Amino acid sequence: MMDIKLRKMVEADIPAVTALEQASFAHPWPEREIRYEITENPCSVIYIAEKDGEIVGYLDFMITFDSATINRICVLPAHRKQGIAYALLEQMVKECKAQEEEVDWITLEVRKSNEAAIKLYEKNGYEYVTTKPHYYDDGEDAVYMMRSIIS
Repeated sequence: MMDIKLRKMVEADIPAVTALEQASFAHPWPEREIRYEITENPCSVIYIAEKDGEIVGYLDFMITFDSATINRICVLPAHRKQGIAYALLEQMVKECKAQEEEVDWITLEVRKSNEAAIKLYEKNGYEYVTTKPHYYDDGEDAVYMMRSIIS
């Protein structure tokens, strides 16, 4: 793999992840949301992608019973299309398979207009399930996707 290091997020990463959000999304999560995910959400698992000591991507997901849900994934625009998001998604599958209780599938919602993300998910084995009308605050529909990870 490229010179990317994947590791679990720590509290000291919050400012960098907040900046990553602001550089990547039209509707970024505020710092308090990221802080909640890392310090208070008992189901949340967050992986960081580092390149040359800089945080260039992250993936936040929740494991609940026999499924996992992607909350957030992003890679800095200058580092996209280098396999970083794909590596984060594969790391999530490894984490899910390592759980004591079997995780059978992973779900996500993605903006219908985010064609690049939808292609990434399809490349990673996710399949379209349904469209959720007016899912986002601005009224945009979400595409609901799922991937089975049963061996």
